[in-house]
Amino acid sequence: MKIVRAIEVWDKGMEGGFIGHLPLAESVSPAFLFALFEHEQDKPDPDMKLSYMLDAERIAKLQPYVAEQMDSGQFDYILTAFGVPDY
Repeated sequence: MKIVRAIEVWDKGMEGGFIGHLPLAESVSPAFLFALFEHEQDKPDPDMKLSYMLDAERIAKLQPYVAEQMDSGQFDYILTAFGVPDY
């Protein structure tokens, strides 16, 4: 099973609907992602398999790994991971 990481895009606010996914470059390492979120994890997630809400600072750090420009003023973003067969 291959782990794929992506950015979920949502309309802003609690009533916002799901818009879609932005691919995250495969070159981003789980260690880099873990360093961004390790201080808020109750239980260490070094493989970064859980989902995490992105604030403006983290969006800026992840922007080089996303082809499309992210706008935290217009949308909410969540870092997510899912498995796909690797055959």
